[in-house]
Amino acid sequence: MQWLYILILGLGISMVFVLLVYLWIKFNFNPTETGKISDNIICIKNSIANVYLYMKDSDYVLIDAGIFSKSLKNELNKMGINLREISHIFITHSDLDHIGGLSIFNNVDVYIGEGSRIKDPDKFHFLKDNEEVKVGAIKVKAVDTPGHRNGHFSYLIDDKYLFTGDLLRIDKGKIKPFFKIISNNYDRLIESIKKIIAIPDLQMILTAHTGYLTDIENSIDKWTE
Repeated sequence: MQWLYILILGLGISMVFVLLVYLWIKFNFNPTETGKISDNIICIKNSIANVYLYMKDSDYVLIDAGIFSKSLKNELNKMGINLREISHIFITHSDLDHIGGLSIFNNVDVYIGEGSRIKDPDKFHFLKDNEEVKVGAIKVKAVDTPGHRNGHFSYLIDDKYLFTGDLLRIDKGKIKPFFKIISNNYDRLIESIKKIIAIPDLQMILTAHTGYLTDIENSIDKWTE
């Protein structure tokens, strides 16, 4: 019977661990609710993450794909967006909460940063630092921002809107590094943040888990100096 006690103990420890992880995420992640946040951008809440749709004229690009495909489709439909209108998807990194919704899309070009470890790499276009992609009237510039993960990229759209994935978080209107406990290389993360805040004329920074901000100048905290 000793094996049974060990099994029960193991299950109990696992359940406590899962509960602690859930509570930690619930406390620290605060994605924005689904809605239009600017003339060009729709924010989609997908469980613990945000997915962003950028629109210009008749062109549509998606930043990340969330974790749950059915929920993503429903939220896009709620905002009047047909999946067929989306032709390009830009993935910040290959964690499940950023690629889980890809399965609902057909005949789209999917981009991710070089250095990413991804299943079925033949389905992706790999981007280099500072490489630009034109999607009709939309210009997307890839920015290599490692730290949270190798191959983590941010995307600068039309020189104004920076989508940062899990590079940073927003805390009381201030830019903070993404959580050290779940990042691969914290020193590289800090250097990547210093790199992106040096980009001139930004109008908006948009994160995957803690919303977005528009007051860029006053959001830069002293630790970045």
